[in-house]
Amino acid sequence: MAMYRRYLERISRAAQKVSTRPTASSYTWGGRRSPLAFIVFHLFFLMRLLSPLQWLKYSVRRRNSAKPPTTNQRPDFPAAYTEWYFILILVAAGTAYVVRHAAGPHTPLLLAWLFLGVGWLLLIECVVWVMYYLMLRAFVERYYTIFHPAEYVVTFPLLLTIQVLLVSDVTGRGITDLLQAFIGNPEAGDAFGTTLAVFGLAYLGVAITVVLSSHPGIDTRTAQTVSVIGAGDVTLNRILPALKILGYERSGITISSIEDSETANARTAIGDGAQFHVASPDKVLATALREHAPTIIASPTFSHFTQLVALATAGIPFAVEKPIASGRPERTVLRAEGTQLMARGFALSYYSLEKALPLTYFLQPLPVYSRFLATSEPGLLGGAALHALREELGPAQSVHIDVLEGASRSPASYGRLWTEVPGTLHPFIETTIHPLLLLRHIAGAGPINWTGCALGRHAPRAAQVRAEYGQEIAPTWLEATAQHGTIDVRMRVAKHVPASLAQRHAVITYANGLVTANFDSRRVDFEVNGQNRGWIAIDTSRDAGRYQQNYAVLISLFTEFAINGWGAVRFDDFERQLDALDHWDDLCELVDQHQPSVTEYTTESLATNLPRLVQLGTTAVTPPQRRSRTTPATPPTP
Repeated sequence: MAMYRRYLERISRAAQKVSTRPTASSYTWGGRRSPLAFIVFHLFFLMRLLSPLQWLKYSVRRRNSAKPPTTNQRPDFPAAYTEWYFILILVAAGTAYVVRHAAGPHTPLLLAWLFLGVGWLLLIECVVWVMYYLMLRAFVERYYTIFHPAEYVVTFPLLLTIQVLLVSDVTGRGITDLLQAFIGNPEAGDAFGTTLAVFGLAYLGVAITVVLSSHPGIDTRTAQTVSVIGAGDVTLNRILPALKILGYERSGITISSIEDSETANARTAIGDGAQFHVASPDKVLATALREHAPTIIASPTFSHFTQLVALATAGIPFAVEKPIASGRPERTVLRAEGTQLMARGFALSYYSLEKALPLTYFLQPLPVYSRFLATSEPGLLGGAALHALREELGPAQSVHIDVLEGASRSPASYGRLWTEVPGTLHPFIETTIHPLLLLRHIAGAGPINWTGCALGRHAPRAAQVRAEYGQEIAPTWLEATAQHGTIDVRMRVAKHVPASLAQRHAVITYANGLVTANFDSRRVDFEVNGQNRGWIAIDTSRDAGRYQQNYAVLISLFTEFAINGWGAVRFDDFERQLDALDHWDDLCELVDQHQPSVTEYTTESLATNLPRLVQLGTTAVTPPQRRSRTTPATPPTP
């Protein structure tokens, strides 16, 4: 008797290993035990003890338990083993079906009883497998995993085929009659056929569950339309022409703007190039939210933050013009919540992501940039030559950036007035963001120690704005010097400069050479120990010359992101732009503190007399800088 009791205990322990036993939480709902769930779960537990497959799993896992453990809590039983097991059953059921029909009434009694017993056992196993693994398992085993999402999608039809053959074997009915009953059309008065019809409905639910839980779904394309918020100079002269050359038609571009004094001019400039909507400030986002199309925020800076939050909340991919946000409180939120707010947002930067993209690629060689570039030698685009060049140049010693723009690129109407008012230094960030962001790329993260500053204001433009609008404009000339770690920094940013002074470039001095970036030609040249080492430039011949158009590269990067997402790494300048804006606020606070004078100038006077450079923190000033025909004030344009 004792021996028999020990035998039952061993069987019980083995059975618990063979079949997962439901836990109390499996049939406890709302803190109360459900008797129906208790019965159903334990019924499945007992029925799975009849499964030869479960005992096969137990045997394999027991044999493999001595092997070194993996991250799994128990040894694996590969899905391929289960599939081979059911394929063998399919072959056996098919063979039995053929033998029974061939022998007919002459089938030996012993063989007939063998077919019947084994058939019912395997049929019960298949039914229990389907109902447990495809329906009930998620309630009992909360943390199970499968080897592949398609595992159950592939196995379910196999089990259906096996069960049809097994039911035919054990009942003697034809497959056609069984299928007719299974799909819900049994003969009148046929109890067994009605039972099959009920199973058919249950299996339909199983099939739906398998598809919903296992099918990866089909990704939908992002809308092939673009919404633009704002109809100012950037939209009319840069964004819209770029969209047109990239292949967007009128029906695919929607521009929304508020009503102002420039609306009529904007409507004329847009013409048939895009759909143009004028709305109140609280409705200007309606088109983008309704269409759920990728949206470019090109409105005044003060509205950027509100609009990007609305688009991010709606899950719409968007781009936001620089500067992304002018105030420190808004940038604090963006730093803290940037992972969510900018997960679908692209920070546009015309210089670092287009005019200076060759320099950006040299400093951060992301593959997404290289498809827009050409080079003097292949090794400078992702090859060993680029790595060797950076090593040979050594550490950076100084950075000199000039963004000096003539009359054609300077504000001249109401449309860009918001970039000039109020009359403090802060609004000048619309242009100074470019050299600040490039400086962040070149010198990396870290504080900037501003050491000197010179300010100027274009007198004719200032007089015009005072007369027409009664407002003072911000400075239109800025020269600043700084120290960034061991790197000497000098940048000059200005509007309304004479043609002789207008230039946009950067010269980076390294320990063993120079890197010169020309923003107008969108090219960077390398020199090591006095020898030319090649160049990288925007490829203006690629894709039928579409990248000759300004903003085409930048908008292409945005559409790449809008359709395909970020991939492994962000390729905009979101975080770097936040740092650059912080550096700008630091400089503005020093200017507010020391109140350097603002020199009034005309385009003609600026050719010979430049605003004085004041040492921040002291009262000392440098002598007025004068240009001569023989001594240029800046390094030559590359």
